[in-house]
Amino acid sequence: MSIIVLMKKLLLLLTLSFFSVQSFAASCPDGSEPVKSVSADGTYFIFNCGGGNTENSSSSSSSSNTKALAGINIENDPNLDFFKPPQKPYPIGKLYWFGRYWQMADFNNDGYSDVLYIGTMNPNNVEVTGEDTSGLCGSDVCKGKKPLPSLYLGDAKHKLTYSPELLIDNREDPGMSLGRQLLVADYNNDNILDFYVADHGIGGGGHNGVRDSYFLSQSNGTWLESSETHLSHSNFVVFDHGGAVGDIDNDGDMDVVITELNGKTGTALWCLMNDGTGYLNKRKCGGIFSFALELADIDGDGYLDVLLGAHEFENNSFTGIVWNDGSGNFPKHSKTSLPQHKKKWGTVPEVSAADLDNDGDLDIVYSRAGKLYVGTAVQIIENLGNKKFKDQGIFPLVEAPDDYVPVHEGNEWNDYIEAIRFRDLDKDGDIDLYLSSSMSRKTNGMVLLNQGDFAFELFRPSTAKKYVVSELEVQREEKKKAEKAAEIEAEKAKSIAEEKRIAKLEAELIEENKSSPLFDGRYSFNLVRYHDDEDWQELGNGIVEIRNGEVMIDKDNSELKTGSKDLYDTFSGQINKKGKVSASTELDILGGGVDRSEVYNLFGQIDEKIWGDSPREDFFRVYMLLEVVSTVVSSPVFDGRYSFDLLRYHDDEDWQELGSGFVEINNGIMTVAKEGRILDTGSIDLYDSFAGQINKKGNIISSMKIDVLIGKTDVSLVDLNGSIDSPLQGKKDHYFDVILKLGKKE
Repeated sequence: MSIIVLMKKLLLLLTLSFFSVQSFAASCPDGSEPVKSVSADGTYFIFNCGGGNTENSSSSSSSSNTKALAGINIENDPNLDFFKPPQKPYPIGKLYWFGRYWQMADFNNDGYSDVLYIGTMNPNNVEVTGEDTSGLCGSDVCKGKKPLPSLYLGDAKHKLTYSPELLIDNREDPGMSLGRQLLVADYNNDNILDFYVADHGIGGGGHNGVRDSYFLSQSNGTWLESSETHLSHSNFVVFDHGGAVGDIDNDGDMDVVITELNGKTGTALWCLMNDGTGYLNKRKCGGIFSFALELADIDGDGYLDVLLGAHEFENNSFTGIVWNDGSGNFPKHSKTSLPQHKKKWGTVPEVSAADLDNDGDLDIVYSRAGKLYVGTAVQIIENLGNKKFKDQGIFPLVEAPDDYVPVHEGNEWNDYIEAIRFRDLDKDGDIDLYLSSSMSRKTNGMVLLNQGDFAFELFRPSTAKKYVVSELEVQREEKKKAEKAAEIEAEKAKSIAEEKRIAKLEAELIEENKSSPLFDGRYSFNLVRYHDDEDWQELGNGIVEIRNGEVMIDKDNSELKTGSKDLYDTFSGQINKKGKVSASTELDILGGGVDRSEVYNLFGQIDEKIWGDSPREDFFRVYMLLEVVSTVVSSPVFDGRYSFDLLRYHDDEDWQELGSGFVEINNGIMTVAKEGRILDTGSIDLYDSFAGQINKKGNIISSMKIDVLIGKTDVSLVDLNGSIDSPLQGKKDHYFDVILKLGKKE
């Protein structure tokens, strides 16, 4: 190089340096300052985010030094307290027709795992035609109320609480038609997770699609559907069977990629680009037509690529990878095909990726099914590096008979895997597969335990459960040890609060219902439990007594198969003049030697079923069935004030007087007057336990707590029955006769 040329370059560098310092005001997306370097030929400066020295940021040979975040990183967070959630907790079994997809995350940042569900509306014009979801309402659009997503907040014990008040959708036509993908990420960068629902819709006679839903977190702890304010095209209608979330342009915020069925749009993928505030701008971004979609950095260049899965039974189908060009676009010519299995397993509803062999790159897992979703399997593909791959083959999960011919997607052998999650379930240092399906008990909760070298052992849900539960049990045990003292105090406080709650409930019930003696008497009862998944199961039986409108169980003449009869002591109830019964009791409805008792609140009519649900959602319901044995209808005919003497008797001794006083009868209800009462064998307050009634014929049934021996405490309830003209008589401990003799009316 000549001295003159060198001097020119030095002068140019000085000039550029001056203008660069003066005019460069922009910073990197993460807030850091760009790194300045000299171009390869020495003629100009390069300002690069991430410390690179690349002249052309869009060059295919460039690579990012940062790892882009993808949705699979969020759903497979190893720090998340993962457990198997219920398939359809109350009330989504009623809200959603089918397709109850879920994602687990800590949505409210309280340190506990929550679960968010999406699903399919229950149309009011169902008319199944064709072979897929497009014909569920004939050729018409499915009509009816569209449900919202369902958020369940979790606690330390994995109890999920339905929290519909936290999700707000103020659109004129709110809710979902068929929520197909649940894309969870922090879109508005407030450190709280938001979610986008890719909704491809049902009905309409074709795969026409429907608009999506976009919920962003708010400062008041709710999530607001924000399509109108935060989507460039709020009513964009698309059949997006596949969808994924990730930072596809490496600018530090989360973007959305969805599939497009309509070939006339000029793109197979739509990219919704985040401006950093959660506002998503829609643009075409290439790709190849597919049904399954996921974002993952497969070649390790720092950019998220798209994994695609097709319905391979169709012509010109593509299953494979379209590579990110470094700008968040996926040119269809920049692709790598992956092995297909169109002969038997040609339907690909889902795809995901994880490092299954601990070699530092992401391997690929496809969920596969047969035509019209018959049978289900997974395909595992090893990433060999340098965009080379090895098919490790098909792992069948459920196979239909060879001669089975389906006519609709909703067939009996549709058990396809909706989501593939990755966890080290057996704690051996490598990643295992947890598979879920919202509509199949055969496959929901299956586990493929990684044995190394791409060998996997299949555990079906009944046996796989132990790998999920064992992890939780360890966590719970650790929490118990660390918080033992606090838990004891919390349990005490909880017990006191529960007692106060029950007392308050009883007081409210008494005030509301105003107990009545109209149904006083003895009734036999049967106690049973019921759940949709099993037949009726008898828990116990015995005798119920109603006195002055108070309902109580005669424990001595009753049985309880699932626990101690002492639980009947917790029974408390009353009946009003219309025959409405309200009661509460503590029951253990499962038995088996482990105390699982909980409080049931029972309601109903005396001549119908009296029932109550478990405090746990979607658990057992308990029924009490009453049948009359004998009744006494009170009457005011004998109203007035009567003196009485209280005595005991046994054949081995003479009559012994115990006390005296006055009985008052008002509208047929008998009580002991406060004044003028004497009781030699205990406190006169025992007279307050006296309860009785008299009918129009003068027949009396009554009871009272009493101790018949002087100097000894042995108080128990004694039934005293007779008439206005004859002594009221009952047995104490099957030994003494207790007699109450009424005098003349004053």
